[in-house]
Formats: sequence, C-alpha cells, structure tokens
Amino acid sequence: MVKSVLGRRLLRLSFLIGVPLLLLPTLFPRKLSARRLAAAPSATGSPHRESVLARGERLQDLVNEIRAQLEITSPVLVSLVPENKLVVSVERSKSGNGAFSLLVEAGFLDGLTDDEERAVVAHELGHVWIFTHHPYLQTEEQANQIAMRVVERSALDGVYEKVWKRTGAKGSLVYLPVE
Repeated sequence: MVKSVLGRRLLRLSFLIGVPLLLLPTLFPRKLSARRLAAAPSATGSPHRESVLARGERLQDLVNEIRAQLEITSPVLVSLVPENKLVVSVERSKSGNGAFSLLVEAGFLDGLTDDEERAVVAHELGHVWIFTHHPYLQTEEQANQIAMRVVERSALDGVYEKVWKRTGAKGSLVYLPVE
C-alpha cells in the first residue's frame, strides 16, 4: 500500500515537472521554414535558394544517418531558421504524427566544422532518444552521453564554446560526461 501511494505521488510529481518542460518550446515564437529563408535575398540582394536548400538537404541526410545509428524510429525533420534563441533545438512536431522538428539557426552552421555539425545533430538526437525512452528525464548530460555513442567528446566541446560565444552566455562543461 505504501509503495503504491509513493509510486502515485512520484508519477504525479513527474507530470507536474515534466509536462511544463515539454511545453516550454511552445512559448517561443514560430520560426520560418527553410523555404521561406531561402527565398529571402542575401546581403548582395540576390536569392541564395540553392545553397540554403542544399544545406538543409545535407543536414537532413546527416540527421537520417545518425538517427539510424542511434536506432531512433521517430521521424526528425530539419528546419533551417533565421533565428533561434537556443541556436539549435528539437521539439515534438505540432502535426501530431509522432515526428520531431530540429530547428537550426542557419547562420550558426557557417562556423562549424563537419565534426561539430555532426556533434550538434547527435546531441539534439540524444534528446529525441531520451524522450522516446524516458520522457521525463531530460538533461543536457544525458543528451551528450547519447551523442558520444556516435561522435567524439572534443567535437561537443567545440560546439558548446561556439554556442556560448554566439548567445553571449558562458556555460560550464559539466554537461559533458567524463570519458
């Protein structure tokens, strides 16, 4: 009897904490799609549709590759956006089809090496993996542990430094598990 009461209280507590965390991304303004971003003129005034669309397709291919390596069955669709307060984020798709949306600030990709780009995708897919296996236990450290199944820690180190520089924040690498 005591175990069932305690179990119900823990379940209730996980919902009270977990549901608001899952709904947090809905508070952010909706982003532009890669197609709308591609239609915008560049600084020189000419459209840059091919480069943005090609970049989006290449990133989607990378997502599909890493998703297969991590055995994630849910679809994850890439959207390149002009601005993202988190720089890169993943959220459950609003379509209700079980898919996830990976939102990437397009300009952030310019400063990444191929290994760092792969680390960004692996980290975000780490969040998807955790959500599909343990939906109320999301942490940055867990996402990095999942990511390190397919990328090197050094690539994640570089990504964190670039995110902090871009956002003007300074974080701590306590999010990265010790090797």
